[in-house]
Amino acid sequence: MRHKIETERENLFDVNMVISMRVRILGDVSFGQLEEAFHKAVSVYEILNSKVVIENDGNAYYADCVNPLSTFTETDLGFEELINANESVRFRIEAGEYIRGFISPDGLVFLMHHLGGDGKSLLYFIETFMSILSGAEVNNVPFDNLPVSKLPEESRLPFLYRLFVKSWNRKWKKMRRVFTYEDMDSAYDAFWHEHKTKTVIEEYGSEELNAMLDECKRCGCSLTSYLTAVWLKYMPGLRDVGFAVDGRLKDERTMGNFATGIHVKYRYDDSLSIAENAVRINALMKKNLADPVMRYSVLHFTGEFDPALIDSLSLEACGAFHTKLTSRFADIMTYGKKKRDLSITNLMRACIKTDYGAVRIDDITFVPPVVSYGKNLIGIITVNDRMIISHHTMDSI
Repeated sequence: MRHKIETERENLFDVNMVISMRVRILGDVSFGQLEEAFHKAVSVYEILNSKVVIENDGNAYYADCVNPLSTFTETDLGFEELINANESVRFRIEAGEYIRGFISPDGLVFLMHHLGGDGKSLLYFIETFMSILSGAEVNNVPFDNLPVSKLPEESRLPFLYRLFVKSWNRKWKKMRRVFTYEDMDSAYDAFWHEHKTKTVIEEYGSEELNAMLDECKRCGCSLTSYLTAVWLKYMPGLRDVGFAVDGRLKDERTMGNFATGIHVKYRYDDSLSIAENAVRINALMKKNLADPVMRYSVLHFTGEFDPALIDSLSLEACGAFHTKLTSRFADIMTYGKKKRDLSITNLMRACIKTDYGAVRIDDITFVPPVVSYGKNLIGIITVNDRMIISHHTMDSI
């Protein structure tokens, strides 16, 4: 296999690109059974049997990897402790390490590099893992992703946007350099020597969840917009809020990075109720989602800029590379001092089953990475009528 990394390029050099999930299961299974199911699940997905190769010209590709490094281990660390212990240890994607699995006192924990897939992808992996654990037969899943050529024609960037891309590619060409895995290692070492993340998890039972859903139905807004209004109530001033969006063009249960996103700017109005603010936020979200250009602009930009220029954004953001040009570019692309105030990913009701015979999923917690362009990352998922929300932020040591 050989697939060019285009729309996923921003995930390559970002020093915090790991999606985390904790899965609490019910049923009596041994470590040996869990480990065997993990490795069989990895073998099913073509993308997890690849590695990332950075060529001399700066292009990067998924390529075949005979012995991928994804691992499954037993640990005494809890979920948040595992996130902190692993965030500074770079995933060796050049050797096929995309997932680290653990059996911990908190349950099963899966940490996945974003180049292995998005949040839905990790859910599909967990479904395969659980199916294998229950003795079911599973089919191999071929590689799939979302290069620029697959994006809807109507989402193509308007003329002025394309002019913007060409202008920055031309400026970058005068000083262009290709970054390597050595640059990546240096960035990780320097950044995580001074930083760690903080995770706060909230759980809502069926009664609380249903009350919120009833309020959303009454006022005509989504749960995501309602929760956004709740958080913005305590954040005065105009705020920039990003929302992750599933960019899949067809309904296939495969692993790959299909995450795109929209953002809205909103100032909470204290003269209105939370529900009334939520309705306004919901209208802004729907407007952007209905516009193909807005919906897929993130992927177009990432895929059409010089790939090494995209790499420079992540390295500029973590302090591992700096020029006047890339500093200005980082500010424009929200990788500089001004970042998204909130970045929200709602995986909704988990798109996988929870009952696997003798074993079943009790609940799942989803923690998104604190990406370079975000301040406060929020992950939401609902399983078995229980909603769990994680707040993931960056701290200095």
